Amino acid sequence: MNHSRLDLETPYQVTALQLSNGYSARRISIVTDMGAAQVTLDPNSCSLDSFGDTTICTRIGTFTFEATLTLLEERDGRQLFALEPRDADMPSLRLVLNPEQHGHAVSARLLVLDAAGAIRGVVALEQRPSA
Repeated sequence: MNHSRLDLETPYQVTALQLSNGYSARRISIVTDMGAAQVTLDPNSCSLDSFGDTTICTRIGTFTFEATLTLLEERDGRQLFALEPRDADMPSLRLVLNPEQHGHAVSARLLVLDAAGAIRGVVALEQRPSA
């Protein structure tokens, strides 16, 4: 599996994800390109409509940091990557890419780790539409 550029985002989380560095986020987006990654943490709280889609949201600023994507393990066509931030104060995250299926969007999930490196949460990632 060779992805040079990915643009992924978690769905809105009603309960904020508590991250290893004390931050919390309701959405996390990841853009990767040739081993580099840009991670954006969105803490904004939103109202939901009857379909679960977000409507009105607070306007707290998002926070973006740069990271390096490092392959940790490959098994059964799946790849596990560390998102290694340039700043040690950023959260510990892992990216899992599942095998490609012809004609389907990338299947991926985000592993949220605690300060000790244990998995604290698993969140599906959706491919964002290209602009």
